[in-house]
Amino acid sequence: MHLFECLKTSVVYIIYKKYILRLIVYTGKGGTGKTVTSCATAIGLSEIGYRTLLISADPAHTISDALCIDIGYSTKTIDSNLDAIEIDPLFEISKDYVDIISSISSSFIGNGVQSSIAYEIAMLPGMTQLFSLIKIEELVRKNNYEKIVLDMPASGEALKFLYFPKLMGSMGRRITGFTNLFSGFAKMFQPMSSYSAYLDSFITQTDILKRLDNLFNILSNQTITSLRLVTNLNNFSVKNAKRALMSASLFGINVDLVIINKVDVRDESKQRYLEKIKLNFFPLPCRQAILMEEELEGIEMLRQHNYHIFGREDPSNIFFNEKVYSIEENKDSLTLKFKIPFVNNSPFDIQKQNDELIITLEHDRGMLANTVTLPLAAVTMKIMSSTIVNDQLVVILKR
Repeated sequence: MHLFECLKTSVVYIIYKKYILRLIVYTGKGGTGKTVTSCATAIGLSEIGYRTLLISADPAHTISDALCIDIGYSTKTIDSNLDAIEIDPLFEISKDYVDIISSISSSFIGNGVQSSIAYEIAMLPGMTQLFSLIKIEELVRKNNYEKIVLDMPASGEALKFLYFPKLMGSMGRRITGFTNLFSGFAKMFQPMSSYSAYLDSFITQTDILKRLDNLFNILSNQTITSLRLVTNLNNFSVKNAKRALMSASLFGINVDLVIINKVDVRDESKQRYLEKIKLNFFPLPCRQAILMEEELEGIEMLRQHNYHIFGREDPSNIFFNEKVYSIEENKDSLTLKFKIPFVNNSPFDIQKQNDELIITLEHDRGMLANTVTLPLAAVTMKIMSSTIVNDQLVVILKR
């Protein structure tokens, strides 16, 4: 084992010597039931006896509505084994980092920018995510909990949010000027402010890069962290979840479960579509929760929701720990390897449409169509070959 790996293992051991931490991250399109599922899981874990923390990093902050309890921006006790917190990056900035934002905005004001606009400019794209991540890292590092359930933003941005620590940490050490970590937007204002100097000063006077590295090590450790995708019985939320699945594969984050919410058991057509969705997420395990007549809110209803999904199982189990997609990237090509059901026994056809691969095959269940959302890097590529190798479909795409 290399020295770096030994040191990294030692750091993880030190961090988790009090508790063996398990971090469960829920993401999904708005309206899929992501937040109520996060709350339900946290309640289920706490009632098993685990010391549990529920974190909302979704700007909508609806865990208060789901629990029917006002949570707020500081850790609040919900039950004997359950605490909850809603992370607000502006609150974190005002508490610990107000000086840097004030200094940046003052430099704009000194150059004739209106005060209200100056404060908006000072909060450049990426900074709210940055301060949310710093707070998550702090809560994890304190190691006061055995299980942490994290309610993430909607799927479109969630995986970028989770990869942010790695991006920030690696780039921050290689480039001159911390401003470059944010968008080129900052450069528009460099002639009239000392923005870069303020941020560089901030980075050197804090341990932010170390903390971001630590958080990414936690997120990418498959024995600690699992991402769970929440979807409904509609194409839009399913496609959104499949893009999150591909992003997770790219970023090295383990996805161990798909939760299909709001399943109407009385509708036979919905039952058929449910089976189709499960096949599309193969080989990931899928759990389902029935459509309730009332809005899911309050501890008792959330407890029932947890039971519908997990029964008497421990929700913190790792339900799947394999690569769904294996991606190898060369200079002008990309090789994608994955499993689809029944492909060994049936002839298949594969087509590419924009950012999707559509695989169709005939089976005793009828015609099966499996859609794979491609990495954005493959959007302009064409299929060069597709073969079955060791129970996997191997697709080579090239520019």
